[in-house]
Amino acid sequence: MQWDFYHCESCEFFFKDPKHYLDHTKEIKVYQNHNNTFEAPGYVEMFESFISATFEPHLKDIKTVLEFGCGPGPVFAKLLEMKGLHVSKYDKFFFPKKVYENQKYDLISTTEVMEHIQSPNEIMQFFHQHLNKSGYLAIMTQFHTNKADEFLNWWYRKDPTHICFFRANTFEVLAQKYGFKIITFDTKKTILLQKI
Repeated sequence: MQWDFYHCESCEFFFKDPKHYLDHTKEIKVYQNHNNTFEAPGYVEMFESFISATFEPHLKDIKTVLEFGCGPGPVFAKLLEMKGLHVSKYDKFFFPKKVYENQKYDLISTTEVMEHIQSPNEIMQFFHQHLNKSGYLAIMTQFHTNKADEFLNWWYRKDPTHICFFRANTFEVLAQKYGFKIITFDTKKTILLQKI
């Protein structure tokens, strides 16, 4: 199936035309088909690599974490708890209680979530609001190559729940706008920002 996409040449952001968004019922059915458990070794390894690639060097500064978009089987939250961190879990479908209200965290982690977000501007404001001073924002989402022909053939684009697609440059623009600085990024799928 083909969908309509738009591209910002300035910040290198691709986004799907809202008329092609899935409704709530269809979207949640896609997520319920994911095998996001400790019984999926590749899934666990993905998170362990994410930890080591982004915020592990900063663990001495981190005590509280909001795992934003944790999904039905919060494997990542468990891995963080095993490191002695206090983790709050939020997911609009599976953990909808707004545990973040009146709270601030040393780290907000969001793995394979940003590509589902309808308003990156609003969510970056939310992240800034709920981080402590100098708190960290760790994001995992696949970065596109910024080439339209490659984008259209990209497996990641073809997931019907994926509506937003980023590059490091996109996050540089968002960071400047919403009070973050970029600490590390790997040009493929992970980026660590810090609240300033």
